[in-house]
Amino acid sequence: MPMIQGSLPIKTPAMELTDLALSRGSSSSNFDDVERQTPDTIPFAKSSKFSSTKGNLFDRDLPLRYAIDDYFHSEIDTAWSDLPLIGCGYVSGLIDALSYNAWGNFSNMHTGNTIFIALGVSGKPDSQPMLWLKALIAVLVFIVGNVFFVYGSRYLGTLRRFTLIVSFAIQTALLLGAAILVQKRIVSPTLDRQIPIDWFQVLAISLIAFQAAGQIVASRFLAFSEIPTVVLTVMVCDLFVDTELYRRPWSSNPKRNRRLGALLSHFLGAVTAGGMAKETGLASGLWLATALKACITLGWFVWRRKD
Repeated sequence: MPMIQGSLPIKTPAMELTDLALSRGSSSSNFDDVERQTPDTIPFAKSSKFSSTKGNLFDRDLPLRYAIDDYFHSEIDTAWSDLPLIGCGYVSGLIDALSYNAWGNFSNMHTGNTIFIALGVSGKPDSQPMLWLKALIAVLVFIVGNVFFVYGSRYLGTLRRFTLIVSFAIQTALLLGAAILVQKRIVSPTLDRQIPIDWFQVLAISLIAFQAAGQIVASRFLAFSEIPTVVLTVMVCDLFVDTELYRRPWSSNPKRNRRLGALLSHFLGAVTAGGMAKETGLASGLWLATALKACITLGWFVWRRKD
């Protein structure tokens, strides 16, 4: 290699081309290594690597797997997300009416279950001396469900599409389990007062109570506290406390509208349960509730993303 004393080696044109090719290869390799090791590519990382606000799943600017990851880990637009919650109110009315008619206690509405627990202190009611225990288990399972859905949603990201899909998929699966148990006659669709407590019925009630926690937690994270989805007492009070209850036009008071919608949907769900219990039985009502929850779950797949 030509060299002048006291100076750097003189590179020929061929050597310069070789060095350039090597440097480009090294740069590309280093970039690939850094990208593979970036913590933002971890599915459950706290922040998504891509923050594109485009609504398309297949973003041409991103590789397919990154576009899918970005889509499912993006936050949803909460506008109109009160509608699925009102649908959950219908499911609650349906399930609670079916549960009380068939098994003598509630699965979602734990105010009533708390009263049954209190009556149990005095050994009441005489017709169901162990009713307090079924009610207590339902309340405890509901509390555990709340803890599960609250911390699980916070870990995954409360408003992320993936989080809502997983939450409602779990709820659907639990309702499906209860429906199958009743359909296969593993769980009796009627209350046998000769048996102090039917543990298979307790199992079905527990599955339903656990899933109910998921929908009320969703209502809180979606910031629609006026739609608790499982209880009416507070909602009715809030409705009439509203100083703008009679305000017109209807669009000027969305909270009132949501409360009215949730109240009516809950009532209609209970009315539906009465008709189904009379004509088709408990299992068909649980299948309907499962189908409705499944529809809500599928809806989160295509819900508009946050701008």
